[in-house]
Amino acid sequence: MSQKLKAAVVGVGYLGTFHAQKLKAHPAVDLVGVCDFSYEQAKKVAADLQTQAYEKPQDLLKHVDYVHIAASTQSHYDLAALFLENKIPVLVEKPIAATADLAEKLTELSEKNKTLLSVGHIERLNPAFRLLKESTDKIQYLEINRLAPFRTRGSDVSVLHDLTIHDIDLVNWILNSEIVDYQVAGKKIIKPTYDDVSLRLKFASGAQVTINNSRVTPQIIRNYRAVFENKVIFTNTATLESEVLTAESQDPFHKVEKIQLDKVDALALEADRFVQCVLGKQEPLITAVEATKALRQVEQFIAHMDKELS
Repeated sequence: MSQKLKAAVVGVGYLGTFHAQKLKAHPAVDLVGVCDFSYEQAKKVAADLQTQAYEKPQDLLKHVDYVHIAASTQSHYDLAALFLENKIPVLVEKPIAATADLAEKLTELSEKNKTLLSVGHIERLNPAFRLLKESTDKIQYLEINRLAPFRTRGSDVSVLHDLTIHDIDLVNWILNSEIVDYQVAGKKIIKPTYDDVSLRLKFASGAQVTINNSRVTPQIIRNYRAVFENKVIFTNTATLESEVLTAESQDPFHKVEKIQLDKVDALALEADRFVQCVLGKQEPLITAVEATKALRQVEQFIAHMDKELS
């Protein structure tokens, strides 16, 4: 067997710990270490996964072939830049950076040093959304709902940076079209940033998209309704249960087919995809340019809401 790639995870809180677990389990990867702003947390995860804890990300530079960054959003730029400057490939969790301007700087650094940079927009691997991407029929109207109760994790940024950015990236990817008009409304309920938002988007393709995101809804709701010329697909994006209603020319004027999509370990798939990228066998699942575009759009929506509130 060829020599394993040496990898590390920077930021091993809730999500970063899962990243470390996936790398530990990957047959082509040697998890050589984990790093966290809390050295005690790094030592705990390192002990659980039988690897090395590092106190400073700089200490990893001589030991890794690539890294996953899953630290707080505010630190994404500094951490990613550190490794890119040393020509070490980076997979950074979404959003790519705290601001689109910083994201563009990372993109430029990646291109300048000819070093891989990809972003963890993992929902592209969700079979529910791949169903829409692979459809040969044209979407007329799409409604996406991603709602949940409040939790502290992820609340350091707005709901648009935490949840909406997933759905903006998804519709950009699925429709492969540009937004030509939009309406947006949002509320700040618990945090000083937006906790709840509703978007209505119009694309150059003619498709209309509604996105509802909340981190202050009593129940977890994950679904979409996609309307085509002669069919409607309703899918629970968490359970992957899907129903397809197709119009018929005679009574009973429609038929409904129930589909159970196969579940996948999306984070393991994301980790493997980046391994293949580092090995030069595949292209990134999502580029820095695409991730920056989604972040720029989120900032545009926030600026619009701020203006309406002023």
